Amino acid sequence: MTLSTREADAAFADVVYADQQWVDAEFDALISASFSEPPAPPPPAPPRVPPQPGNPFPPSRRLPPGPAAVTSPANGPDHGRQRSPPAHPLAGRRAAAHAP
Repeated sequence: MTLSTREADAAFADVVYADQQWVDAEFDALISASFSEPPAPPPPAPPRVPPQPGNPFPPSRRLPPGPAAVTSPANGPDHGRQRSPPAHPLAGRRAAAHAP
């Protein structure tokens, strides 16, 4: 008689779970062996090293005090329109090929 994997697994589970006291004792043993002590603390962070002379410090993450940031570009000769992304390289060729 050949058992499928599922049938063999079910038969094994039936044998294991037949003795609830044994299951509880094994569970308690696993938990006490695995969690008898709290985990070790993480290693300390590496020390912060100042930059070499001549290298600027990295920019601060805090915004400088002052007026709020401008959310839209200013109008005028120095500020043109924002460009669109470039067209797909084949889009121009297809349009030219289908033109009457």
